[in-house]
Amino acid sequence: MASPTTITARLDNGLTVVLRELHRVPVVSCWVWYRVGSRNEPPGLTGISHWVEHMLFKGTPRFPPGSIFREVNRWGGTLNGFTWIDYTAYFETLPNTAVRLALEIESDRMQHAAFDPAEVERERTVILAEREGNENQPPYFLREEVLAAAFRAHPYGQPVIGHRADLLSITRDELYRHYLTFYTPNNATLVLVGDFDVEQMLRSVEDRFGRIPAGPEPPAVRAREPEQWGERRVTVRRPAPTPVLLMAWHAPPAASSDAPALVVLDTVLSGAKPVSFGGGGMGRSSRLYRALVSSGLCSSAASSFALTIDPYLFTVSATLTPTADPGQVEAIVERELARVREEPVPADELARAIRQLRAQFAAWEEAVDALLDELESVTPDELLRVANTYFVPERRTVGWLEPAGATLGAAPPAELLAVRPHFLVDPGPEPVIYPRVSLTIRQDRLANGLTLLGHHDPTSEVAAVVLRLPAGAARDGDRPGTAYLTGQMLTHGTEARSFDALNEELDALGAALSVSVGRDAVDVSATCLRDDLPRIVELLAEVALRPTFPEDELERVRAQALTALRQALNSTRAQADYTLRSLLYPPGHPYHHRVLGSEERLREMTREELVEFHWRYYRPDRAYLAVAGGVPVEEAWRLIEAAFAGWEPGKAPELAIPPVEPPPRRIRRQETLPGKSQADIALGLPTVPRRHPDYETLRLANIVLGRLGMMGRLGASVRERLGLAYYASSTLEAGLGPGLWMAYAGVNPVNIERAIEQIIAEVIRLREEPVDQRELSDARTYLLGGLPLGLETSGAIASLALDLAFYDLGMDYIDRLPDLIGSIGAEQIQEVARRYLDPERMAIAVAGPEAPAGEASPAPVA
Repeated sequence: MASPTTITARLDNGLTVVLRELHRVPVVSCWVWYRVGSRNEPPGLTGISHWVEHMLFKGTPRFPPGSIFREVNRWGGTLNGFTWIDYTAYFETLPNTAVRLALEIESDRMQHAAFDPAEVERERTVILAEREGNENQPPYFLREEVLAAAFRAHPYGQPVIGHRADLLSITRDELYRHYLTFYTPNNATLVLVGDFDVEQMLRSVEDRFGRIPAGPEPPAVRAREPEQWGERRVTVRRPAPTPVLLMAWHAPPAASSDAPALVVLDTVLSGAKPVSFGGGGMGRSSRLYRALVSSGLCSSAASSFALTIDPYLFTVSATLTPTADPGQVEAIVERELARVREEPVPADELARAIRQLRAQFAAWEEAVDALLDELESVTPDELLRVANTYFVPERRTVGWLEPAGATLGAAPPAELLAVRPHFLVDPGPEPVIYPRVSLTIRQDRLANGLTLLGHHDPTSEVAAVVLRLPAGAARDGDRPGTAYLTGQMLTHGTEARSFDALNEELDALGAALSVSVGRDAVDVSATCLRDDLPRIVELLAEVALRPTFPEDELERVRAQALTALRQALNSTRAQADYTLRSLLYPPGHPYHHRVLGSEERLREMTREELVEFHWRYYRPDRAYLAVAGGVPVEEAWRLIEAAFAGWEPGKAPELAIPPVEPPPRRIRRQETLPGKSQADIALGLPTVPRRHPDYETLRLANIVLGRLGMMGRLGASVRERLGLAYYASSTLEAGLGPGLWMAYAGVNPVNIERAIEQIIAEVIRLREEPVDQRELSDARTYLLGGLPLGLETSGAIASLALDLAFYDLGMDYIDRLPDLIGSIGAEQIQEVARRYLDPERMAIAVAGPEAPAGEASPAPVA
């Protein structure tokens, strides 16, 4: 197998270009990175880089407002932009037939962004709403305070999104001046990876970007953080479900020779992190996980070391369970840091960390050989040296979030405290030509009834295997939370090994094994390097078929589930979602309750109940197992058959999921959560199962309404035209039973009624006016052009295969989909909107702070 071709070039205007051929799927991803972030912002202009990022989606003479998202989506592509402390980046991922569009967008907005004053003012409201959404998460305040305390001189201590006072005062001219200063080719790097010829692509890049004039060198960041001579402490008191700890030590930049050792040390402490967006971390055998999470003291614990231009931070964070003692947790963190200062990391533990890093890079499907070589050369002595250099009390800032108030606010897992990037045309006569996708998925069935699915990609270095069982929360009956606890307990001890022993073996392989419990099904998933598939299949079978549900582990998992429930109860987004579902699905319906269950049931659940649930529902007859990646299908199936041969035949009891009628009239319920800045609204109606003949038509209707372009018609009106929300969109869920259509938005409390009215108005318009042919065409290509993007990883292919089998769509579904979608017309979309999206029978849920003074809150309606 030939190695992918990679070239790096520098154009005469200073633009750095990196091109990499990768012919796994007919897709190209185009990224432009500008070296500008919150690091480049003077006092009084915090958040200006992030605001400029927003404005580059707001139009040029070539691409008017809204057209960039629309044009990429009509090819089935995805795009976004994000700002961090060191950089701002933009990307488009498209079928390879549309790569020209990505080059046109990025070369055009590198020099022609308009910064229309009216658009600036609309975006001011949107960005303020985005900040308010961040403020709804209590740890956000903790992170801001810890950063501000850790940095007294360097702009790394400023929030990427900016201080509210600055966001209220920044002007259009200041934004435009920032853009002209930093958005120059000599301050940018263009990266393209995918299905193309590098020499031809370089010529295309030179044609699009080569004539853009270079700009002057951007001003240097002169601030240098002075030495910290004493520990700093901050305490934030906010409504929150549990205490949260965030500790930070000053750390070196990416260019430091100490950086590779700190990456490895981060892995030793809390496992290897995903290299790119998405994916899952490893490290359940890591030191912080075993000391804090396995012990039951915390629901999550993590460390983080970011690669930065200037010296930044190494952090450790933890989200405590409700009964944990904060002093004990902090003492344990100090003990673990003392261990890495005083004791060499054992050779087997170091090898395990390196293996995890190699596996994460392999899953990323990209070559970073130089960095991997540096990581693999790190020695125990180097780890000791860097730990003693940086993990000293005098260089530490300690922050605590202490719950305050009678009602608790939302706290995400501690991993989210690691500072990450801040996310966020006239087509002409040329028709959209998306590549046809052909995916061969083989199918077989074992004697015990287990259905096997397989796909081989000889170019992949990894393998993914997923077991799906119809044992989700819909099976709970009158015992909500049983399916969830059963699934979570699978990895906490088997007949052959304990929870710790299982995690040590997985981490030694650089593999990940997880369990996901949904409403319809449970997925037991594993990813590994392809050579390790034999062992991973054995471990997956052991976890799924032979768990022992030990009592001590049950108590720890119970505490973690209760913590997760408290977080959900006090998250405006989660509470609006649950309230809407509870209004639409009546009590007793399998979809009425939370997947997590209720606090009462979680507290009283016994081991015997979990054992019985596992025995009853973890049966092979309606189970599916998919494998994809770099292992030939026949070889993978032989491994699976050997590992699952002992699974005795048997059928789980039938599950009838009854249909649901929408409410006879519009109903509404409001939930008040203290300590919040923003409200979440959700409007919805029950719809159809996944296999229903109307599903695809309803899906196109939803794409027009709340997905296409900048979140469809809802985003265009609620976000773009009126500036009421940072996000406004809609979604269509469908499974074995009646699905759910839901529109949602996050708004300032004063804008709740106006946003609801506008969403309903757009639904009425969809019912009363046929969509125009341009929207219909774009919705079709949004679906069809996006197919290759969903097949970029072995895990994604395995998940798709499971969906096709589990929902009985047929293995030829992808081949049939273009004709099916092409046969749906505007009249059919209008018809399904009238049939299923009745605004007079909607349920409306609002979760957020108390209504502003002078506004009456609508009374709850059951």
